[in-house]
Amino acid sequence: MAFRATSIFHQKHQLRPAFELALRSSCLQLVLARWGLETAALMELRDHKPAPDDERKPRAVEAITAAMYESGLDDHATVKEKTMLDKPYKTWEYLDYAYGDHWEAFGILQWLLGRQHLIPPYYSNFDRARLFQNTGILPIDPTTVEKFVNQFMSLQTHQTVDEKQLGHEVDIAEAWFWRARAQVILGLRDEIARSESQTAEQSQQGSPLDSVLRSKRIPHSLRKMANDIPKSIPLAAKRALAKGIISQTEGDDFSIAVEMKGASNGEPAKTMSVPYSNLDENHHDAIRKIAESRFLAFAWSLGKITDWDADQVSEMVSINPINAIWSPNQD
Repeated sequence: MAFRATSIFHQKHQLRPAFELALRSSCLQLVLARWGLETAALMELRDHKPAPDDERKPRAVEAITAAMYESGLDDHATVKEKTMLDKPYKTWEYLDYAYGDHWEAFGILQWLLGRQHLIPPYYSNFDRARLFQNTGILPIDPTTVEKFVNQFMSLQTHQTVDEKQLGHEVDIAEAWFWRARAQVILGLRDEIARSESQTAEQSQQGSPLDSVLRSKRIPHSLRKMANDIPKSIPLAAKRALAKGIISQTEGDDFSIAVEMKGASNGEPAKTMSVPYSNLDENHHDAIRKIAESRFLAFAWSLGKITDWDADQVSEMVSINPINAIWSPNQD
């Protein structure tokens, strides 16, 4: 697999208006607040540690839902988000809990709005408590939602992120999104090879492999990377390092900083660098979810997808294909 030649010219990134980002951020904050309550209840049930009979949590759930309608956010929330908030307490389904993956997208929106100063490395999460504090929104108080959004309603309000900085962060997001997808393909190379040898009739019937690729949002166009992926990863890492998209490589791969055990006496934990490919499956999945969520936020904020829908990024290879060194040629 070859890679596109990079261009010295950067495509101009046009963000949605600031108030649209603020509205989307506010919708996410309400849903993530509800997610926190539902996740805590689920963990109590799983650990067989029922909480004392406390009416505050059900009331908080009702207040969050009411805040969505009273603040007018119901006009801007997705159908899925409204459905989740309308459900009674402790009735969420499995896919509802998966919405917790949107924490990283929430962080990117805060960064674009100038409320979050730094984007953590792609193997680290945003500080969730700080993200909530950044907005000043109290999920049970609709007036705080209105106060936050109103700060961005003026047509003269502009994002504080400059074009060069934005372009650089988009490149970083794309690089890690590509690397996460590459790892999925690397782990499924044998299965992909077998599926490509199936008859057309068998392929149309679907397969467990198709389900896995869809669940991990691997576009069909990237399947042809399977045979060349071991060679493509070192090449992408080398070029990303040369362009300053990643700060270092390890073993011809993207470098991951991991904490070493044994820190004591209150000293900060020491870290060591390991190649991305050396991580276990759980860590690969965690980084993939971070990369997917942040990529979704950038893609939506730049108008590359019309709706806030993670499935819409499934067939996207790149936000900015002119500059993306990790996008495979379609020749």
